[in-house]
Amino acid sequence: MSQPSPQFNTPNLGNFITDPTGPPAPHHQPANPETSPVAPPEQPKLNIEPQKQMGTVDPGLVNQTKNQIRILVEEIHQFAQNSSTVDEFMDGFTPRITTALASTGAAIWMVDSESGNLVLKHYINVPETLKLTDQTAAIEHQRLLQKTLNTQQPLLVQPASGAQGGNPAGNPTDYLLILQPLRIDKTAVGLIEIFQRPGAGLTTQRGYLKFVSQMGDVASEFLSNQKIRSYAFERAMWKRREQFIGTIHQSLHTQDVAYAIANEGRRLLECDRVSVATGRDRQCRVDAVSGLDTIERRATQVKQLAHLTSLIIRTREPLWYSGTSDNLAPQIREPLHEYVDRSHTKMLAILPLFRESNPASDPSLPQNKPLPVGALIVEQLSDSRVTPELKNNIETVALHCQSAMTNATEHQQIFLLPVWKLLGQFVSLFQSSRRTKTISIIGTITVLLVFLTCFPCTFGLGAKGNLIPTEQHEVFAKINGTMETIFISDDGDTFVQQGQPLAQMQNSDLELAIDQINGQIAIQEAERNSNLQLQNRNDLSQFESVEVSNNIALATKTIEYLQRELEIRLEEQQLLTVTSPATGRVINWNAKQNLMHRPVTRGQNLMTIVNPNTEWIIELEMPERRLGHLTKAMQASEQPLKVTFALLSNPGTEYTGVVLDIDEKLDVHSDEGNTALVRVEFPNDAIDPQLLRAETRVNAKVICGTRATGFVIFHEMIETVQSKVLFLF
Repeated sequence: MSQPSPQFNTPNLGNFITDPTGPPAPHHQPANPETSPVAPPEQPKLNIEPQKQMGTVDPGLVNQTKNQIRILVEEIHQFAQNSSTVDEFMDGFTPRITTALASTGAAIWMVDSESGNLVLKHYINVPETLKLTDQTAAIEHQRLLQKTLNTQQPLLVQPASGAQGGNPAGNPTDYLLILQPLRIDKTAVGLIEIFQRPGAGLTTQRGYLKFVSQMGDVASEFLSNQKIRSYAFERAMWKRREQFIGTIHQSLHTQDVAYAIANEGRRLLECDRVSVATGRDRQCRVDAVSGLDTIERRATQVKQLAHLTSLIIRTREPLWYSGTSDNLAPQIREPLHEYVDRSHTKMLAILPLFRESNPASDPSLPQNKPLPVGALIVEQLSDSRVTPELKNNIETVALHCQSAMTNATEHQQIFLLPVWKLLGQFVSLFQSSRRTKTISIIGTITVLLVFLTCFPCTFGLGAKGNLIPTEQHEVFAKINGTMETIFISDDGDTFVQQGQPLAQMQNSDLELAIDQINGQIAIQEAERNSNLQLQNRNDLSQFESVEVSNNIALATKTIEYLQRELEIRLEEQQLLTVTSPATGRVINWNAKQNLMHRPVTRGQNLMTIVNPNTEWIIELEMPERRLGHLTKAMQASEQPLKVTFALLSNPGTEYTGVVLDIDEKLDVHSDEGNTALVRVEFPNDAIDPQLLRAETRVNAKVICGTRATGFVIFHEMIETVQSKVLFLF
């Protein structure tokens, strides 16, 4: 949260500029050059050499000096807006205010939050005597600073002045001291001290004080903004910690707590990976890793981490690894290097989590010796630094994790925990506010159980099936071909006689084969006739006569083979005419549309012929899990079992029938799995003839006597438990 910066006026430095004893530009030396986050930039040198030409001052030099001072003031103002830390701001502020005043040196003193004493944080050319706290000069100087801090008023202290009385507080140096307190909400938190060379006039000294006061306001405003930012950051951090604590304490299950610590801890610490190990030193295992739903504990990296964590828990001291392991024992150093080489971890922190031991549960251990419950593992893959802030956050998180893991571990170790939970829930139902309601519910359940076990009802086995005629014939294609002519109508009500042509197919390959065979026969007959004519000649030699006789015999055999093949082809050609296998009615709808000019393969079902006077039955697909009840019911009853069914085409009407027989073979007839076909006979005249259609779906129930109402409702669930759960024991 930033505030508008005040407007700065260049102090009246006229006398300072014309002062013949004005000091040269100082040499700047930061207090902590090794740790300073921002190197001080190269500053312009102020041309403040006096001009002694007839006692006058060069106006151009005055304007140039004022411009340089304005530039430095603007840079200080920019630093106040852009710096992210106090050290960065002070490292830029100290050399610039020193340059603007052309002073010998400067120091920034800050109040230590723990001791309350002033500590030198940033300085340039501070006299060495002031740095030695046991010297008299340093003590006098410290008292002067403390007095100025208490009054919270800017102060000019002349050289070698003020050291009087029992507790002298003064300026032991040869410099003019300019002191300006730094305040945050009317509380002094530090001081700006300028070491200026003496000899300047009173007006110039007042200009110094006014300028330092203005710069002190800039520094105070920056410190106030930083304090506000730190409050906002701490508030956000505390909010995140509260959310983290609430999350890890939501469950008392060890695995859930471990996952919550790993995932929420990674967000809170803003690190690369957080893992949680549970168990004691010799039984430690990695239970959760941030970002992973499951852990493969057989993985080499997980085994190495579990082994290393076991060693750290055994030492009962945390491990902080940031690249060097020279101070570690060899038993820990080697497993650490093995894990780091495989995981590529730059920073590793393993903090054991303990709980207070219980002598009753573990009398072998001392009373106050903590027992391990696990470990918190924090890793950085890209940065090896362990900053104080990160270390403090990790230790704070570990304390809360220790409490959560302790509670979860102790809760999980309760003997027969599920039983006690169930008993507790049951007892809570009989509290005064719930007693009436609980008794009413128990009474209702009791009445319901009595009804389910003592009152019988009809026990029926449900099944699905189809209407099928007892006399029907399927017409199959006996040969491959293309359907050319259909002799029946498309209304599905054509009456045909046995042997009547139903359709005519065509097979171009078969016709071509017949033509080829006839051509080959003609060629062979011509060759045989030619050889017969040669055989009747008298001028043939004996060798030629034998050759002609052989040719005649070969041609005769070939002709016989081709004629037999032709007969087979002609028989196949006759099969192209599809005939009715029985007398009946063709029930296929749109036969011409479905078959005309389409290729037909051998064995393909073309039509169905049903005798109009046939009897109709039902084929039920009884699931395998219900066959035991059906078989027992048939064995116990002397009469055929009664069946009630309804047609899907007429669901509002219920019909009755009886079981004829059960197929001895199980097969997959539908999505019910293995089923057995159960044939059911029923009076056909009870159903409208228009509803008696092949493959009409039927919902049926086979009546198997009476059983308890509870068994009738829940028998399948009971049998499922018996077959899949109890059978395993």
